[in-house]
Amino acid sequence: MSLSSFSQIDTTKVKISSPIAKLIIKDLIIGDGSIKELKLTQDKVIKLEARESQKDTIISLLKDKDKNNQVIISTQIDQLQLSMELSAKLQKELKSERRNKFLWKLGTYVGILTTSYLLIK
Repeated sequence: MSLSSFSQIDTTKVKISSPIAKLIIKDLIIGDGSIKELKLTQDKVIKLEARESQKDTIISLLKDKDKNNQVIISTQIDQLQLSMELSAKLQKELKSERRNKFLWKLGTYVGILTTSYLLIK
């Protein structure tokens, strides 16, 4: 019985020329820089998305505030209109009361004069 053995030669050493090695190193450095730049860009995109979400929330809150302000304004307009109507009614009532007071005074004076005339006569 014979055993044949296979022997592998150590091939961990690669010989490359100096210009090619420089190009390989340059490409590796550019690749590492690109990976870092991609990571920074991704972080920036995440921050921009968060900022956009905050802006959307602020816009929503401002829209709600605007709706509330519109309700307040319409309520104040209604209150002002009601106040003007009440003021007009009060003016009419005041005029009516003044007329009634004048008529009572006039009636009283006429009554006093008539009574005085009849008593003197």
